[in-house]
Amino acid sequence: MKSPFESLGRHVASHPRLVVTIWAIAIAIGAWGAIAFPHVAIGGAASLEGSSSQRVDDTLQTDFRNPFLDPLVVAVDSRRYTIGDAAFAAWTRHMARTLRRLPDVRQVASYPGTGDPSLRSPDGHRTLLLVGLKARDEAGQHRAVKHVRAALAPLGVELRQLDGASRVAVTGGPAIDYDINVSSAQGGDHAEKRALPLTLLILVLAFGTVVAALLPFLMGLAATMVAFGAAYLLARLMPVSNLLGNVVTMVGLAVGIDYSLLMVKDFRERLAGADVATSVAQTVGEAGMTICWSGSTVAIGLLGLLFSPILETRGVGIGGAMVVVAAVLAALTLLPACLALLGRRVERWPVGFGAFNRADRASFWRRLATWTVRRPVISLAASTAFVLLLAFPIVGAHSGFSNDPWFLPKGVESRVGMEMLTGIRRDDSGLDIRILVRTTDGLPLLAPAHLKALAAFSARLTSDRRVATLASPLTAANAPARSMYLSRGGHTGLFDLSPAAGLSLVEVQALARGIGHVEPAGPFTITVGGTPVYYNDFSDYMWRSFPKVFGFVIAATLILLFSAFRSYLLPIKAVVANLLAIGAGYGAVVAVFQYGWCGWLIGLEHPFGSIALEVPMMIFCLSFGLSMDYELFLLFRIRREYLAHGDNERATVDGLASVAPVITGAGLIMAVVFGAFAGAALPALKMIGVGLCVAVLVDATVIRGFVVPAFMSIAGRWNWYPGHPRERRLQR
Repeated sequence: MKSPFESLGRHVASHPRLVVTIWAIAIAIGAWGAIAFPHVAIGGAASLEGSSSQRVDDTLQTDFRNPFLDPLVVAVDSRRYTIGDAAFAAWTRHMARTLRRLPDVRQVASYPGTGDPSLRSPDGHRTLLLVGLKARDEAGQHRAVKHVRAALAPLGVELRQLDGASRVAVTGGPAIDYDINVSSAQGGDHAEKRALPLTLLILVLAFGTVVAALLPFLMGLAATMVAFGAAYLLARLMPVSNLLGNVVTMVGLAVGIDYSLLMVKDFRERLAGADVATSVAQTVGEAGMTICWSGSTVAIGLLGLLFSPILETRGVGIGGAMVVVAAVLAALTLLPACLALLGRRVERWPVGFGAFNRADRASFWRRLATWTVRRPVISLAASTAFVLLLAFPIVGAHSGFSNDPWFLPKGVESRVGMEMLTGIRRDDSGLDIRILVRTTDGLPLLAPAHLKALAAFSARLTSDRRVATLASPLTAANAPARSMYLSRGGHTGLFDLSPAAGLSLVEVQALARGIGHVEPAGPFTITVGGTPVYYNDFSDYMWRSFPKVFGFVIAATLILLFSAFRSYLLPIKAVVANLLAIGAGYGAVVAVFQYGWCGWLIGLEHPFGSIALEVPMMIFCLSFGLSMDYELFLLFRIRREYLAHGDNERATVDGLASVAPVITGAGLIMAVVFGAFAGAALPALKMIGVGLCVAVLVDATVIRGFVVPAFMSIAGRWNWYPGHPRERRLQR
């Protein structure tokens, strides 16, 4: 009885032109989605639904008139003039008037206009303007960033005519988010351009003919384009992080090429003894089943992100699963259609260095597998110890955030602006703690009955040596200034607390946690927000989500693998092996990015004091499924050999000798794709690229070459217990 996969393969082989036409239309639509996706994805700080920091942000946006709660900051530096010089002051006033006329701008504050000393450096050579925006949503703020920068371009030329060494840069929260979006999109584009030529070279070396090598290459591109179309539609329905674009490129290329690699190899082997249509049908019947199981495990890993507390990251999980579906569909339909059209022409354009394509290419792996199964305890102990050594840096890992400007790519305008602000603002000026005080008795906040309690509350806050200043309705100099710290109804007030200079980020976060326990006496409630509180909320939410993410991925994978192999032992072994590879990958991230080992290889400016918690979550979810690909490629082939003769050790050797070249080639391709992201400008992309690259390389070599065959040899027939009925007969 033919399997459903073989029937699908026969149907595709009968209508190859129709299948190719449908895919061509889908690829064209997806290419349009790839162009449009960066304009609908979001960047910057991810929202935390229901958190204290999110509630404060929402209240400030909806109930307060203050235009400078999340402003753009225009930094200006003149070597020749000071802000007290007439020419520099006149130019600054002209710039402020120009910005006020922009439709996106609500209000502008400058030193010549306000005389506020916080808007200039002590020597007067640097000044800043606060630009309050009308837009509250991210898309509107990003449009405003582009318009403000465009308006300032000719003004910057005018200033350089006065002072050739002068600089103007737009920074602030909206500008940083915008630049992260742009850098993230460019990171994927640049990584793809770096990875594709080397990927094609590896495929040519693996297959020995240009035509056979081009097929997986084109399938990877097709899956990526179609997935971008799906990602664009998803971003129109829910907030999606710009990171999804990078995940589409990473996973689409890697998985699309991997699955096609397995399919083309199987087709070429069958073509020697059968006609083209039969070879296509049998290839889809055998390799297609493996690909479907593999795709399911990768999708499970990505869907683990649904348990992330961040809505945008959940979008990455859904979108990433869409990428896998596109890759599986391409391998099961588009690739067989192309094989049916090409037939024996798949062997055309041979190259002279196709050593991987000769029949004896598996001899090395056969010798290695034989050596391993004869010395399983030594092999397992040595290989496991090696992987644990790679993972050892995790012991000293620190999680958290960085307040350094170099978390942005060098030369990006918002980073240049942040560096220019040194000398005007403290390095921790973006770490203000925002406290909303709300009345519960129906009276306005500044009612006479409340003033004494509020004054005592303010005094209690400022008595802490970790507090530098406190701005509030009580400290405002006049009625217009006071209105910026009061809600529209006057029942809620903003108390903006600045931490003392010299505090570390950890100390500021500790201060923010303690503020939540300091409440004014009387009919008041408080809600604490601001960047330090967001950092605390983010860490709390992420730590609470880790057990859910890990538990879902591991439990679902165990169930899936048991369904595939009817074995109790193999699923547990597969999960443990994958965790070893992931540990090695994250250990490399800690070693490179926290300890600074070999950071120069990827253009890392400085080591990080800590690594954000979303990085290990992303590495786990992506790497777990991708590593399981190789596990299934190997186990399905070993099982096929075992069912043929019932000898476990022989099946292990034969299976590894047959599949290891494919796994090695696939691992190299994945490492190239992920390694290309290690050269991205954004540190988060660098971290994910390094972690996935090391995890995949370790998995495709040490894990599959030593750990798995050694374990299979030690376990013997218990690998297959209880097994399918035929397997139970073989075990007897």
